[in-house]
Amino acid sequence: METPKHPDPDPELPKKKKLGTNRGIETLFRNTYRVHVELSALADSKANFLISVNSIVMVLIVSHGMEYVTHRALLLPVGIVMATCIGSMIFAVLVARPRIAKLKGAGIHSEKIDTNLLFFGSFTGLTKEEYITGLSETMKDGELLYPTMMADIYEMGKVLQKKFARLQSAYGFLLYGMPVGVIIFLIMQGYFIAKGLK
Repeated sequence: METPKHPDPDPELPKKKKLGTNRGIETLFRNTYRVHVELSALADSKANFLISVNSIVMVLIVSHGMEYVTHRALLLPVGIVMATCIGSMIFAVLVARPRIAKLKGAGIHSEKIDTNLLFFGSFTGLTKEEYITGLSETMKDGELLYPTMMADIYEMGKVLQKKFARLQSAYGFLLYGMPVGVIIFLIMQGYFIAKGLK
């Protein structure tokens, strides 16, 4: 007597994959947080560098610029360089400026509380009891803990995206505005010297 054969499962059906080990998940989150923090520190460092450079250039232009301006028309390229420094500095300050924004949707989800328990700008709006209770519930619930950390990393990424976009604009001002202003100044200065104009 032949034993009945069970039909093979449909190979087209997707198989559910299990999460990795707890140690692997912790390593993933740890490395991701570390990279985000390092990138944020890098952006702040570059922004502070731009602020210092632009400040030095503006001080030099204001204090010694008139010694090289031999014609009123030369004020145009000088103005271009000044505007470039000001624009670059504004975007650099926006990168380095501390800004606390309340991030929702990455922490407690209840009728009373909807906030990110992993970011001080959000959970400081809660009472001490609410914060301790909410964080304790998050730590006990595995289905809530990892999504909370994922959402927090996502929000950190959004902040980094804004930082580096503004940093790119700050460097763009120097990359394009500064050479244009200097070249125009040199060309006009050489022209006026050749013509003997003042």
